[in-house]
Amino acid sequence: MNILHIATECHPRLSESASKKLQTEYVSIRQNMRQQANETGEAATIPITVRQLEAVIRLSEALAKMRLSHVATDEHVKEAIRLFNVSTMDAARSGVNQQINLTPEMANEIKQAEVQIKRRVGIGSHISERRLIDELARMGMNDSIVRRALLIMHQRDEVEYKRERRVIVRKV
Repeated sequence: MNILHIATECHPRLSESASKKLQTEYVSIRQNMRQQANETGEAATIPITVRQLEAVIRLSEALAKMRLSHVATDEHVKEAIRLFNVSTMDAARSGVNQQINLTPEMANEIKQAEVQIKRRVGIGSHISERRLIDELARMGMNDSIVRRALLIMHQRDEVEYKRERRVIVRKV
């Protein structure tokens, strides 16, 4: 078989079981991203969209085509999802996008917010997240900067969230 024949004659489609597997994975990824967003208090960094789902389908079909198969199987879907996770979801989970997009000014604002948070909340003390954000906003700080500072402090285990993220407890 030559490449031209493959390009023109081989158009793989998802098998029924591969389609179900993809549907299950899509729902699972969406749930995981929603859970992560709830834990961090920010929107999911890179939610899987219908467009991304379509890309995973096309990737599954392309993997089948590489093997000269007219049907994209569970194995093709599994590999396409693995590739998607390695590229897109790892970036979302690690917050890489957030760190890449930080300008020096934003990094400085976040540091200033951290200083104000530490001044406002003593070690072992607690405060409502909403109240803290409001107080720092009255000082001229942007809500999203304060939230990002809290997230960073939480990742460093300097603050802890209680009562469904409504209360912040300073640990260090």
